[in-house]
Amino acid sequence: MQIQILDSTLREGEQSPEVNFSPEQRLRIAVALDDFGVDFIEVGHPAVSEDVLEGIRLISEQGLRANLLAHSRALRKDIDLILDLNVDWIGIFFCFSNACLQRRFGITLKRALERVENAILYAKDHGLKVRFTPEDTTRTEWENLEMVLNLARELKVDRVSIADTTGSAHPLYFYQLTKRVVSFGIPTNVHCHNDLGLALANAIMGIEAGATLVDATINGIGERVGIVDLAQISTLLTYHYGIRKYKLENLYELSKLIEQITGIKTQRHYPIVGENAFVHKAGLHVSAVIKDPSFYEFLPAEAFGRERTIYLDKYAGRDSIRFYLERMGIRDDRIAERLLSIVKSSQEVFTPERLLEEARRFLR
Repeated sequence: MQIQILDSTLREGEQSPEVNFSPEQRLRIAVALDDFGVDFIEVGHPAVSEDVLEGIRLISEQGLRANLLAHSRALRKDIDLILDLNVDWIGIFFCFSNACLQRRFGITLKRALERVENAILYAKDHGLKVRFTPEDTTRTEWENLEMVLNLARELKVDRVSIADTTGSAHPLYFYQLTKRVVSFGIPTNVHCHNDLGLALANAIMGIEAGATLVDATINGIGERVGIVDLAQISTLLTYHYGIRKYKLENLYELSKLIEQITGIKTQRHYPIVGENAFVHKAGLHVSAVIKDPSFYEFLPAEAFGRERTIYLDKYAGRDSIRFYLERMGIRDDRIAERLLSIVKSSQEVFTPERLLEEARRFLR
Protein backbone atom coordinates (compact mmCIF):
# COMPACT_ATOMS: atom_id res chain seq x y z
CA MET A 1 0.00 0.00 0.00
CA GLN A 2 1.60 3.29 -1.13
CA ILE A 3 0.61 6.18 1.12
CA GLN A 4 0.86 9.73 -0.21
CA ILE A 5 0.88 13.20 1.33
CA LEU A 6 -1.14 16.23 0.27
CA ASP A 7 0.27 19.44 1.71
CA SER A 8 -2.38 22.07 2.36
CA THR A 9 -0.21 24.86 3.79
CA LEU A 10 -1.32 27.17 0.98
CA ARG A 11 -5.02 26.55 1.64
CA GLU A 12 -5.68 25.16 5.12
CA GLY A 13 -2.53 26.79 6.48
CA GLU A 14 -3.55 30.22 5.23
CA GLN A 15 -6.78 29.86 7.19
CA SER A 16 -4.72 30.34 10.37
CA PRO A 17 -5.47 33.69 12.00
CA GLU A 18 -3.05 36.44 10.90
CA VAL A 19 -1.67 34.35 8.02
CA ASN A 20 -1.87 35.79 4.50
CA PHE A 21 0.55 34.72 1.79
CA SER A 22 1.57 36.98 -1.06
CA PRO A 23 1.72 35.39 -4.54
CA GLU A 24 5.52 35.33 -4.31
CA GLN A 25 5.43 33.67 -0.90
CA ARG A 26 2.99 31.07 -2.21
CA LEU A 27 5.40 30.27 -5.02
CA ARG A 28 8.36 30.02 -2.65
CA ILE A 29 6.48 27.62 -0.37
CA ALA A 30 5.24 25.49 -3.28
CA VAL A 31 8.73 25.12 -4.75
CA ALA A 32 10.12 24.11 -1.34
CA LEU A 33 7.34 21.55 -0.87
CA ASP A 34 7.95 20.13 -4.33
CA ASP A 35 11.65 19.76 -3.58
CA PHE A 36 10.79 17.99 -0.31
CA GLY A 37 8.72 15.54 -2.34
CA VAL A 38 5.06 15.89 -1.35
CA ASP A 39 2.74 14.10 -3.77
CA PHE A 40 0.01 16.77 -3.88
CA ILE A 41 0.05 20.50 -3.19
CA GLU A 42 -3.31 22.09 -2.42
CA VAL A 43 -2.53 25.45 -3.96
CA GLY A 44 -5.47 27.39 -2.54
CA HIS A 45 -9.04 28.51 -3.14
CA PRO A 46 -8.92 30.96 -6.08
CA ALA A 47 -12.36 32.43 -5.30
CA VAL A 48 -11.03 33.84 -2.01
CA SER A 49 -9.13 36.78 -3.51
CA GLU A 50 -7.24 38.04 -6.53
CA ASP A 51 -3.85 37.50 -4.87
CA VAL A 52 -4.66 33.86 -4.14
CA LEU A 53 -5.65 33.42 -7.78
CA GLU A 54 -2.42 35.08 -8.94
CA GLY A 55 -0.35 32.93 -6.58
CA ILE A 56 -1.94 29.75 -7.96
CA ARG A 57 -1.25 30.96 -11.49
CA LEU A 58 2.42 31.52 -10.64
CA ILE A 59 2.73 28.04 -9.16
CA SER A 60 0.96 26.36 -12.06
CA GLU A 61 3.50 27.82 -14.50
CA GLN A 62 6.51 26.18 -12.79
CA GLY A 63 6.11 22.62 -14.05
CA LEU A 64 6.33 21.16 -10.54
CA ARG A 65 6.42 17.40 -10.05
CA ALA A 66 3.64 17.38 -7.45
CA ASN A 67 -0.02 17.15 -8.41
CA LEU A 68 -1.67 20.56 -8.00
CA LEU A 69 -5.17 20.72 -6.49
CA ALA A 70 -7.32 23.84 -6.18
CA HIS A 71 -10.10 24.17 -3.60
CA SER A 72 -13.68 24.89 -4.69
CA ARG A 73 -17.21 25.23 -3.45
CA ALA A 74 -19.83 23.24 -5.34
CA LEU A 75 -20.44 26.27 -7.54
CA ARG A 76 -19.88 26.69 -11.27
CA LYS A 77 -18.32 30.15 -10.79
CA ASP A 78 -15.63 28.65 -8.51
CA ILE A 79 -14.95 25.86 -10.99
CA ASP A 80 -14.67 28.33 -13.88
CA LEU A 81 -11.87 30.14 -12.07
CA ILE A 82 -9.97 26.86 -11.75
CA LEU A 83 -10.51 25.98 -15.41
CA ASP A 84 -8.49 29.07 -16.29
CA LEU A 85 -5.52 27.73 -14.32
CA ASN A 86 -3.05 25.02 -15.22
CA VAL A 87 -4.06 22.54 -12.50
CA ASP A 88 -5.24 18.96 -12.94
CA TRP A 89 -7.20 18.51 -9.71
CA ILE A 90 -10.13 20.24 -8.06
CA GLY A 91 -11.25 19.69 -4.48
CA ILE A 92 -15.02 20.20 -4.22
CA PHE A 93 -16.64 20.23 -0.79
CA PHE A 94 -20.12 20.37 0.70
CA CYS A 95 -21.61 19.44 4.07
CA PHE A 96 -24.41 16.84 4.25
CA SER A 97 -25.15 16.60 7.97
CA ASN A 98 -28.81 17.19 8.81
CA ALA A 99 -27.82 20.12 11.01
CA CYS A 100 -25.98 21.84 8.14
CA LEU A 101 -28.63 21.09 5.56
CA GLN A 102 -31.40 22.48 7.73
CA ARG A 103 -29.82 25.36 9.64
CA ARG A 104 -26.86 26.41 7.50
CA PHE A 105 -28.04 25.96 3.93
CA GLY A 106 -31.82 25.59 4.31
CA ILE A 107 -32.05 22.90 1.62
CA THR A 108 -33.07 19.26 1.44
CA LEU A 109 -30.65 16.36 1.10
CA LYS A 110 -32.03 15.72 -2.38
CA ARG A 111 -31.29 19.29 -3.45
CA ALA A 112 -27.79 19.12 -1.95
CA LEU A 113 -27.03 15.93 -3.86
CA GLU A 114 -28.21 17.55 -7.09
CA ARG A 115 -26.03 20.58 -6.48
CA VAL A 116 -22.95 18.46 -5.87
CA GLU A 117 -23.70 16.19 -8.83
CA ASN A 118 -23.92 19.19 -11.16
CA ALA A 119 -20.63 20.57 -9.84
CA ILE A 120 -18.77 17.28 -10.15
CA LEU A 121 -20.08 16.59 -13.65
CA TYR A 122 -19.20 20.10 -14.77
CA ALA A 123 -15.64 19.75 -13.43
CA LYS A 124 -15.13 16.29 -14.93
CA ASP A 125 -16.65 17.28 -18.27
CA HIS A 126 -13.96 19.97 -18.44
CA GLY A 127 -11.14 17.51 -17.83
CA LEU A 128 -10.49 18.01 -14.12
CA LYS A 129 -9.82 15.18 -11.69
CA VAL A 130 -12.12 15.51 -8.71
CA ARG A 131 -11.57 15.00 -5.02
CA PHE A 132 -14.86 15.32 -3.20
CA THR A 133 -15.11 16.08 0.52
CA PRO A 134 -18.32 15.65 2.50
CA GLU A 135 -17.37 18.34 5.01
CA ASP A 136 -17.66 17.36 8.69
CA THR A 137 -17.69 13.73 7.56
CA THR A 138 -17.19 12.32 11.04
CA ARG A 139 -20.36 13.96 12.40
CA THR A 140 -22.57 13.40 9.36
CA GLU A 141 -25.36 10.83 9.65
CA TRP A 142 -24.33 7.56 7.96
CA GLU A 143 -27.49 7.33 5.84
CA ASN A 144 -26.63 10.72 4.34
CA LEU A 145 -22.99 9.76 3.79
CA GLU A 146 -24.00 6.50 2.16
CA MET A 147 -26.07 8.38 -0.43
CA VAL A 148 -23.18 10.79 -1.06
CA LEU A 149 -20.67 7.95 -1.50
CA ASN A 150 -22.97 6.06 -3.84
CA LEU A 151 -23.27 9.22 -5.93
CA ALA A 152 -19.48 9.74 -5.88
CA ARG A 153 -18.94 6.18 -7.09
CA GLU A 154 -21.59 6.55 -9.80
CA LEU A 155 -19.93 9.78 -11.02
CA LYS A 156 -16.48 8.16 -10.94
CA VAL A 157 -15.05 10.71 -8.53
CA ASP A 158 -11.28 10.27 -8.43
CA ARG A 159 -10.92 10.60 -4.66
CA VAL A 160 -13.08 11.15 -1.60
CA SER A 161 -11.83 12.81 1.56
CA ILE A 162 -12.90 12.02 5.10
CA ALA A 163 -12.84 15.29 7.04
CA ASP A 164 -12.74 15.38 10.82
CA THR A 165 -13.60 19.04 10.58
CA THR A 166 -13.87 19.72 14.32
CA GLY A 167 -10.99 17.41 15.30
CA SER A 168 -13.29 15.61 17.70
CA ALA A 169 -13.44 12.03 16.37
CA HIS A 170 -12.18 9.19 18.56
CA PRO A 171 -9.44 7.27 16.72
CA LEU A 172 -11.32 3.95 16.94
CA TYR A 173 -14.42 5.54 15.45
CA PHE A 174 -12.29 7.19 12.77
CA TYR A 175 -10.85 3.79 11.87
CA GLN A 176 -14.30 2.21 11.59
CA LEU A 177 -15.66 5.09 9.52
CA THR A 178 -12.68 5.01 7.16
CA LYS A 179 -13.13 1.25 6.66
CA ARG A 180 -16.74 1.83 5.63
CA VAL A 181 -15.82 4.62 3.24
CA VAL A 182 -12.96 2.65 1.68
CA SER A 183 -15.36 -0.24 1.04
CA PHE A 184 -17.04 1.88 -1.66
CA GLY A 185 -13.94 1.37 -3.78
CA ILE A 186 -13.04 5.06 -4.21
CA PRO A 187 -9.45 6.11 -3.37
CA THR A 188 -9.70 7.78 0.02
CA ASN A 189 -7.76 10.49 1.80
CA VAL A 190 -8.12 11.88 5.31
CA HIS A 191 -8.17 15.46 6.58
CA CYS A 192 -7.74 15.45 10.35
CA HIS A 193 -7.98 18.54 12.53
CA ASN A 194 -6.14 18.69 15.83
CA ASP A 195 -8.63 20.26 18.25
CA LEU A 196 -8.27 17.36 20.70
CA GLY A 197 -4.63 16.65 19.82
CA LEU A 198 -5.74 13.56 17.86
CA ALA A 199 -4.94 14.60 14.30
CA LEU A 200 -1.90 12.35 13.86
CA ALA A 201 -3.54 9.45 15.69
CA ASN A 202 -6.59 9.70 13.43
CA ALA A 203 -4.41 9.93 10.33
CA ILE A 204 -2.66 6.72 11.38
CA MET A 205 -5.99 5.00 11.97
CA GLY A 206 -7.14 6.20 8.56
CA ILE A 207 -4.05 4.69 6.93
CA GLU A 208 -4.56 1.41 8.77
CA ALA A 209 -8.17 1.35 7.56
CA GLY A 210 -7.14 1.75 3.92
CA ALA A 211 -6.83 5.49 3.22
CA THR A 212 -4.00 6.20 0.80
CA LEU A 213 -3.46 9.94 1.19
CA VAL A 214 -3.10 12.19 4.25
CA ASP A 215 -3.55 15.98 4.32
CA ALA A 216 -0.90 17.91 6.25
CA THR A 217 0.59 21.38 6.62
CA ILE A 218 4.04 22.67 7.53
CA ASN A 219 4.18 23.06 11.33
CA GLY A 220 0.57 21.80 11.44
CA ILE A 221 -0.85 25.30 10.92
CA GLY A 222 -4.48 25.74 9.90
CA GLU A 223 -7.94 26.78 11.02
CA ARG A 224 -8.10 27.06 14.83
CA VAL A 225 -5.32 24.70 16.08
CA GLY A 226 -4.51 23.25 12.67
CA ILE A 227 -4.22 19.77 11.17
CA VAL A 228 -1.64 17.00 10.83
CA ASP A 229 1.95 18.27 10.83
CA LEU A 230 3.97 17.55 7.68
CA ALA A 231 7.17 16.73 9.59
CA GLN A 232 5.41 14.20 11.80
CA ILE A 233 3.44 12.37 9.11
CA SER A 234 6.33 12.21 6.63
CA THR A 235 8.68 10.91 9.32
CA LEU A 236 6.10 8.39 10.48
CA LEU A 237 5.65 7.12 6.91
CA THR A 238 9.43 6.80 6.58
CA TYR A 239 10.08 5.17 9.95
CA HIS A 240 7.03 2.93 10.38
CA TYR A 241 5.86 2.30 6.81
CA GLY A 242 9.16 2.20 4.94
CA ILE A 243 8.18 4.96 2.50
CA ARG A 244 11.55 6.56 1.78
CA LYS A 245 10.81 9.19 -0.83
CA TYR A 246 10.63 12.39 1.23
CA LYS A 247 13.68 14.57 1.93
CA LEU A 248 13.47 14.57 5.72
CA GLU A 249 16.63 16.66 5.82
CA ASN A 250 14.54 19.55 4.40
CA LEU A 251 11.98 19.54 7.22
CA TYR A 252 13.76 21.96 9.56
CA GLU A 253 14.31 24.40 6.71
CA LEU A 254 10.63 24.15 5.72
CA SER A 255 9.59 24.80 9.30
CA LYS A 256 11.81 27.87 9.54
CA LEU A 257 10.49 29.14 6.20
CA ILE A 258 6.92 29.10 7.52
CA GLU A 259 7.98 30.64 10.83
CA GLN A 260 9.67 33.45 8.91
CA ILE A 261 6.73 34.11 6.58
CA THR A 262 3.91 33.76 9.13
CA GLY A 263 5.57 34.91 12.34
CA ILE A 264 4.12 31.84 14.08
CA LYS A 265 6.85 30.17 16.14
CA THR A 266 6.79 26.46 16.93
CA GLN A 267 7.11 25.40 20.56
CA ARG A 268 10.63 24.49 21.67
CA HIS A 269 9.52 20.93 22.46
CA TYR A 270 7.62 20.50 19.17
CA PRO A 271 8.43 17.11 17.58
CA ILE A 272 11.23 16.92 14.99
CA VAL A 273 11.52 20.63 14.15
CA GLY A 274 11.34 22.14 17.65
CA GLU A 275 14.53 23.57 19.12
CA ASN A 276 14.64 20.89 21.84
CA ALA A 277 14.06 17.91 19.54
CA PHE A 278 17.73 16.84 19.56
CA VAL A 279 18.93 18.41 22.79
CA HIS A 280 20.15 15.94 25.45
CA LYS A 281 20.42 17.02 29.07
CA ALA A 282 20.53 14.22 31.67
CA GLY A 283 24.06 12.88 32.19
CA LEU A 284 23.05 9.23 31.84
CA HIS A 285 21.30 9.97 28.55
CA VAL A 286 24.29 11.90 27.26
CA SER A 287 26.71 9.08 28.10
CA ALA A 288 24.57 6.69 26.07
CA VAL A 289 24.03 9.10 23.14
CA ILE A 290 27.76 9.73 22.81
CA LYS A 291 28.29 5.98 22.43
CA ASP A 292 25.38 5.54 20.02
CA PRO A 293 22.71 8.20 19.28
CA SER A 294 20.11 5.50 18.59
CA PHE A 295 19.84 4.83 22.33
CA TYR A 296 17.82 8.04 22.66
CA GLU A 297 17.09 9.12 19.05
CA PHE A 298 14.79 7.00 16.90
CA LEU A 299 16.44 8.60 13.83
CA PRO A 300 19.67 10.62 14.09
CA ALA A 301 19.55 14.41 14.16
CA GLU A 302 21.46 14.46 10.87
CA ALA A 303 18.56 12.72 9.10
CA PHE A 304 16.55 15.91 9.64
CA GLY A 305 19.29 18.38 8.83
CA ARG A 306 19.67 19.02 12.58
CA GLU A 307 22.63 19.02 14.97
CA ARG A 308 22.73 17.13 18.25
CA THR A 309 23.25 19.40 21.28
CA ILE A 310 24.42 18.54 24.78
CA TYR A 311 22.85 20.79 27.42
CA LEU A 312 25.01 21.74 30.41
CA ASP A 313 23.54 22.40 33.84
CA LYS A 314 23.39 20.57 37.18
CA TYR A 315 22.14 17.41 35.42
CA ALA A 316 25.40 17.13 33.48
CA GLY A 317 27.68 14.11 33.86
CA ARG A 318 31.37 13.58 33.14
CA ASP A 319 30.68 12.61 29.55
CA SER A 320 28.73 15.83 29.03
CA ILE A 321 31.83 17.81 30.03
CA ARG A 322 34.22 15.59 28.08
CA PHE A 323 32.05 15.96 24.98
CA TYR A 324 32.77 19.67 24.80
CA LEU A 325 36.35 19.51 26.09
CA GLU A 326 37.31 17.04 23.38
CA ARG A 327 35.80 19.33 20.77
CA MET A 328 38.14 21.99 22.15
CA GLY A 329 41.09 19.63 21.91
CA ILE A 330 41.33 19.23 25.71
CA ARG A 331 41.71 15.69 27.05
CA ASP A 332 42.39 16.06 30.76
CA ASP A 333 40.22 14.18 33.27
CA ARG A 334 41.33 16.44 36.12
CA ILE A 335 40.02 19.49 34.33
CA ALA A 336 36.83 17.59 33.45
CA GLU A 337 36.25 16.76 37.14
CA ARG A 338 36.83 20.33 38.26
CA LEU A 339 34.52 21.71 35.60
CA LEU A 340 31.84 19.15 36.45
CA SER A 341 31.97 20.29 40.07
CA ILE A 342 31.54 23.93 39.01
CA VAL A 343 28.62 23.15 36.67
CA LYS A 344 26.79 20.98 39.23
CA SER A 345 27.14 23.53 42.02
CA SER A 346 25.69 26.29 39.82
CA GLN A 347 22.04 27.03 39.12
CA GLU A 348 22.99 28.40 35.70
CA VAL A 349 23.22 26.96 32.22
CA PHE A 350 26.72 26.69 30.81
CA THR A 351 27.29 27.43 27.14
CA PRO A 352 30.22 25.73 25.38
CA GLU A 353 31.88 29.16 25.26
CA ARG A 354 31.63 29.59 29.02
CA LEU A 355 32.87 26.06 29.60
CA LEU A 356 35.93 26.83 27.46
CA GLU A 357 36.53 30.02 29.41
CA GLU A 358 36.50 28.06 32.70
CA ALA A 359 38.75 25.38 31.22
CA ARG A 360 41.33 27.99 30.17
CA ARG A 361 41.57 29.19 33.77
CA PHE A 362 42.77 25.73 34.78
CA LEU A 363 45.20 25.52 31.85
CA ARG A 364 47.06 28.68 32.83
